[in-house]
Amino acid sequence: MKTISMTCSAMMLCTSAIAGIDLSIEKDVVEVGVTAAVTNNTYLYIGGDNDNWVGLGIGYHKFVNPRWKLASYYEYGIRDDWLMSEVAGIDGVKTNTHFIELSAARLFDGYSAKFGVTSEFVRNGFTWITVDDANKYSTYFAAAKYFQHTYITSRLEYHYAEDKSDMLDFNQGQAAEWELSIGTMRPVWHIYPYAKVSAFNPNRTYYGMTETEYSWTVGGRMSF
Repeated sequence: MKTISMTCSAMMLCTSAIAGIDLSIEKDVVEVGVTAAVTNNTYLYIGGDNDNWVGLGIGYHKFVNPRWKLASYYEYGIRDDWLMSEVAGIDGVKTNTHFIELSAARLFDGYSAKFGVTSEFVRNGFTWITVDDANKYSTYFAAAKYFQHTYITSRLEYHYAEDKSDMLDFNQGQAAEWELSIGTMRPVWHIYPYAKVSAFNPNRTYYGMTETEYSWTVGGRMSF
């Protein structure tokens, strides 16, 4: 799933449209994406990573007044079916994802706060063996502090997964996720770099996970 970078999100709070190229590295996964403004309030996204994921998204955002901003985003993604590839040795079978996000942001002097909800529907390429099938939901709250040249953001998200596969409760569960990131508000050689650390803590089990996972991400955005 594509998650728009913290840099992009922070910049979109302050502008009516944004376009650029994103690069992020999380452990051994490298993701590249292009965001292009269609109108002052809508944009398109297309991206992929070295884990054979490709996504196409469309977003809308609007300031309802100088302090409040509403946003929505839909993305269709395709990735390799891990069961067919790793277990059966069959390549070319794809898993499809539909991701939807609705959010609202409140701007203050030097701060911003954002809350939202997401839904992701995961479906296998084969209809007669549905290991990955699940409906995933989340709600989150994020806050950002803006300095003269940098910003710091923190985000807390609650996840819930509803199993829709043939495997009993294989993809079921709840989890909490916390993120902390820092980035620049001014470009360094035309690039806005950022860094992020996160902790994903399943409540007993979540989508096959049973222990807390820590990760880091570094990346940047080149605007045009």
